[in-house]
Amino acid sequence: MPDPDVDNDFATPEGDKQRRLAALKEPGPSWRTWTFETGLKPYLLLLFLVLDAWIVLTWAAYGSAVGLFLTLVPAIYAELLLYRFLWTRPHPEEPRPFHRTWSRPVWAGRWTPEGARLRAGEMMPRPDESRKRDEFL
Repeated sequence: MPDPDVDNDFATPEGDKQRRLAALKEPGPSWRTWTFETGLKPYLLLLFLVLDAWIVLTWAAYGSAVGLFLTLVPAIYAELLLYRFLWTRPHPEEPRPFHRTWSRPVWAGRWTPEGARLRAGEMMPRPDESRKRDEFL
């Protein structure tokens, strides 16, 4: 016997039709958008973990701590830069304007909604007010 407290509108053929119409009206993000903005993050992090483990195990076999340090540190730095290049999202209430640093290569990541709007010309990063041309003259 169905529970009267549970909403079973979608269990009926009419409810199924309503659900399909609602999905057609608001389909959500495309597969490409979802894949780049959400789906690939855990797989890229897993790839980074596998790469770092491979570096550690390779240098452990040779027994060289210096070689481990000289390869693992640049690899982790490159992984950090790649992750930030792809998925950095600007903080909406950040008081300071953006300027490139060694750890912040872009204002908005390539595979973020802000990055897509920035490339389309709909959104511009806030100008850097800390650097004024008159101060250098």
